[in-house]
Amino acid sequence: MRTRRIFFLIASLSIIVITASMQLNQSLDSIISERQNNRLIDLKDAINELEKQLNSDHENYLTAYKKLRYAYKQWEYLGEYKYPEMIKDHINGAPLPKIEKNSFSANILQPKGLQVIDELIAEDQDDSVRAHLKTKTLELKNAINNFQSQLFYFDYEIFEAQRKELLRIFTLGITGFDTPGSQLAIPDALAAVSAMYYDFTLYLPSISTKDADLAAKIKNTYNSAIQTLSQSVEFESFDRLKFLTSFIQPLYKDLKSAQLLLEIEFPNEVRNAQTAWNYNSDYIFSDDFLVPGFYSGIPEKFKNSITQQLGEYLFFDPILSANNKRACASCHDPAKAFTDGNDKSIGYDFNGTVNRNSPTLINCIYSEKFFHDLRAEALEDQMEHVVTDAKEFNTRINSIIEKLQESAEYRQLFDTAFNAYEGNKINPQTLSFAISAYVGSLRSFNSPFDKFTRGENLELSSDAKAGFNLFMGKAACGTCHFAPVFSGLVPPEFRESESEVLGIPVAWPSKHPQPDLDKGRADSRLKEMVPFYQYSFKTPTVRNISFTAPYMHNGGIKTLEYVMDFYNKGGGNGIGLNFEYQTLSSDPLKLSKKEIKKIIAFMNSLGDMNSFNKKPSRLPLFENNPTLNIRPIGGEY
Repeated sequence: MRTRRIFFLIASLSIIVITASMQLNQSLDSIISERQNNRLIDLKDAINELEKQLNSDHENYLTAYKKLRYAYKQWEYLGEYKYPEMIKDHINGAPLPKIEKNSFSANILQPKGLQVIDELIAEDQDDSVRAHLKTKTLELKNAINNFQSQLFYFDYEIFEAQRKELLRIFTLGITGFDTPGSQLAIPDALAAVSAMYYDFTLYLPSISTKDADLAAKIKNTYNSAIQTLSQSVEFESFDRLKFLTSFIQPLYKDLKSAQLLLEIEFPNEVRNAQTAWNYNSDYIFSDDFLVPGFYSGIPEKFKNSITQQLGEYLFFDPILSANNKRACASCHDPAKAFTDGNDKSIGYDFNGTVNRNSPTLINCIYSEKFFHDLRAEALEDQMEHVVTDAKEFNTRINSIIEKLQESAEYRQLFDTAFNAYEGNKINPQTLSFAISAYVGSLRSFNSPFDKFTRGENLELSSDAKAGFNLFMGKAACGTCHFAPVFSGLVPPEFRESESEVLGIPVAWPSKHPQPDLDKGRADSRLKEMVPFYQYSFKTPTVRNISFTAPYMHNGGIKTLEYVMDFYNKGGGNGIGLNFEYQTLSSDPLKLSKKEIKKIIAFMNSLGDMNSFNKKPSRLPLFENNPTLNIRPIGGEY
């Protein structure tokens, strides 16, 4: 009997300990959830106050607007975590019209939210602007009132939301993307970081009991970040590189370490949905930060080195063209960062040129859509466009397949790579998979700048450092060329690729510039034939940009100095052209020649060509057609 009582007592104590532990963890969740729900109340109060003050003078409603931004940024890290799509469409998306995602027709969404209000606040306050401001404030109020109160956040969600907010602050916050009119980026960041730290302090005692050094490090980093943001610093003079290397990157890495230490689940352990962002990565500027497979339609069973090797052969093989003289590498030379150095690539049989400049393929996998006009939904879809174009390969997919079937070596390569594929191994799909697997392997996050941010390389020129701060600040380059890919891939979800209307001239510089009349995205697909996509082109990466001249979709700007001059003058409208829907500000950037030189120094620090300048030593043989065996690797032209 006594043994049973002791056993029962031990069992009861164990249950109490487990329950107390569960309640302790639950209490942290509950406290932070309650705080977040109170922040929503504050946000609703702030939008009501702004609406009321719009009937007052400019100073009063500007003060109310600043309080609204503070309330929003305090709520943001957990709010945007729960409502990313609603935030983008109704609360804090870019102030530009767009077509509703996944709609069958051109269902246009007009810009709404804080960024629209931010631009209006900065304008001269005549009656029409004030009326528009009231309308947009009411829209924002209605959207905010739709947010559900009394939401619950689990520990893993809080950690994930904090790491994601660090990305958001760095890429969209301190760059000024969120504040196109007011330049309140630094106060915004202070509000967001303060809310995150306030919540995270609840976890510090538990972290400290297991690793006091880690707890102290996170505490000190958060406090130092808050102190830095609290200093009276102008938007243009803020040291973004130091903020990245001293605060954003260390916190990003250490929060993951703390989560592991506390044995809190990672997102992929809780849900099955694939994300573009690799939560297990320690560094923002590293090859494992984004997930290439997220952007690829290649089935997992075919993602291997054999498929990539086959794709490399095909990429450099002119057998894909009708005359056996042109290869993918004809327009995408690895020695030129997979471009060709021409304004527009040479046309088939030297008949003129193709329609546009050849873009780099390095890191092209990190994209929602492909080509300059975003007409291809997936990397695998590009093949058909190139093959059938009379100016490029001038053939048909079936013709290519018939030729490949004649090579025993190609048949063996396809059989090995696609052993699990049912039916004929050489077919349009496997052909596309193989080439896409090779192109998707062309990834680069090992430039001098990347190594510097990871602490692997302490050498980075003072011009490159200053250039990064200008790129991400005064010059506003980082509001379109988003880090870390420095393309139009929008953080922190990294799902959407943006395009811009820059007002590209036929050539620049020019005494009498003429507009390039290529309609771009508006001519790509029926659904996108809307006015605001006319002359709109995909925002490319600036990585390896020193190897990819000439620039723009038409190759009309020959040097980086002239590219910067074009932007510095305000794009097409800034040089006297008339592009109604230009998305680039037409206001001059007022960059000095020294500042432009520093921005170019930074862009040059993003060069990483060491692992790409190679070709196959030979191509697969055609045993019954000796004339094909002398075809040049990479094509004749």
